[in-house]
Amino acid sequence: MTGNLQAIGFLITWVLGWGIGGSLIDAGLINAGLYSLEGGQLGTTMTFVLWSLLWGAAGTWLFQCWVTGEKPG
Repeated sequence: MTGNLQAIGFLITWVLGWGIGGSLIDAGLINAGLYSLEGGQLGTTMTFVLWSLLWGAAGTWLFQCWVTGEKPG
């Protein structure tokens, strides 16, 4: 049961981190004037895709380290 709770906690943390992190990055880029929501959604789409790939790769790596018991580094 402990393993299941850890997996659920990992998944919840990962999803929240993905959503909050992506929103903060997007808001920062908009605030910096790199793109605007007035035009097309290309900037938001690029942020979504790049952040999803980066966060997904990091989450997969961390999960594999956790499952196999390897220590990062």
